[in-house]
Amino acid sequence: MAETYTFPTDFPEPNITSSSGAGDSYKDKLQDSTISVTSDANYKKTRPRTTRMVETWTYTWVGVNDADFAKLQAFFRQVGTFQQFAWKDWNTKKDHVVRFIEALEWQENYPYGWQGTLKFEEV
Repeated sequence: MAETYTFPTDFPEPNITSSSGAGDSYKDKLQDSTISVTSDANYKKTRPRTTRMVETWTYTWVGVNDADFAKLQAFFRQVGTFQQFAWKDWNTKKDHVVRFIEALEWQENYPYGWQGTLKFEEV
């Protein structure tokens, strides 16, 4: 039986209002799955490419302490960008099954702590 992973529930929630200086602090995106073709007469025909539109979420943190960042690193080492895991959206409080979209790349902003972005995509 495959191992089930869950994003650490004790990882601090992003403080969206105070992380605005760190770029885009929160984004929720629905992927467009449209295929379109334009004819010689400039008529456009469209259809869906897939039967679902994948949702993605981006959150940014500032001031994450060393202990919490170590938890995040340990979790990322388990799942990378290849393994799905359970995650609760901090904004809507809904549960999702997701994976990370990109590698973990955070920066220490001494003396305030670690800052970085996590991007999730629905599986």
